[in-house]
Amino acid sequence: MIHVEKLVKEIKGKRIVDTMSFDIAAGESVAVIGPNGAGKTSLMNCLTGKWKPSAGLVRVNEKAPWAKENKGNLTVLGQENVIPVDLKVKELLAFFQDIFPDSLNDEELDRLLQFSQEQKNLLTQKLSGGQRRLLAFVLCLVGKPKVLFLDEPTAGMDTSTRKRFWEIVEELKAQGLTIFYSSHYIEEVEHTADRILLIHQGKLLRDTRPELMRSEEQVKVVTLARKWMGTLSPHLYYEVEDKGENVNFKTQNIEEVWEELSAQGCSISDVQIQNKSLLDILFEQTKEEKR
Repeated sequence: MIHVEKLVKEIKGKRIVDTMSFDIAAGESVAVIGPNGAGKTSLMNCLTGKWKPSAGLVRVNEKAPWAKENKGNLTVLGQENVIPVDLKVKELLAFFQDIFPDSLNDEELDRLLQFSQEQKNLLTQKLSGGQRRLLAFVLCLVGKPKVLFLDEPTAGMDTSTRKRFWEIVEELKAQGLTIFYSSHYIEEVEHTADRILLIHQGKLLRDTRPELMRSEEQVKVVTLARKWMGTLSPHLYYEVEDKGENVNFKTQNIEEVWEELSAQGCSISDVQIQNKSLLDILFEQTKEEKR
């Protein structure tokens, strides 16, 4: 559905997308993630046809993103809520229905939005920020697109609105839509993406799946009462951090660590063990790339 081959984008002599290549199959949900300035929005702009590549190839449904054959097949939710503020919600929905020859009907829109009649009669400027964001998202779906691009889609949403958003995404995935989105919310990526593209400084560092990325890292983060630290063999731990009465360290040999501690009489209540989160893994990988 989406084919990217050696994509390069340069602006004022600066390469902001650097020789990226990947393919996304129809029906996949793919998240692009990276630190601020990594190139997520720039990549999105190239994939949606807002920007033309400086070099390389982008194809959506075997056509250039800006090709007329893709009109109506792909839709974009940008970072900003750019919707008219002087129309009522129901008027705006009706307007979008009129634009598309095959649009979602009133019942389908009501099920997606879950707005009350009172909310539908409000001017869009009277909605909360999260409600406007949800409305902007649903407006993207009125024309029944095949490919959905979402740039930081849940930014500004409260917890309940964000929950509703991802419920809709799960429904769209079940219907076979191809979804490409960027996000800063790592927990959302872990639970909703089929694949993760990790980018940094315009380069694609990893193309993987959440469960594979977690399984590749067997590191545990241990918080230990200071008095027990001296009983451990130094080769079992690294990156020690002083926390006052406690000490934090990392280990890839948690079984041996516990054997040594328990042999010295250490109680389980003196130890806390955590898996490294996906956020930790991504952050460390981008730090390594900077060196």
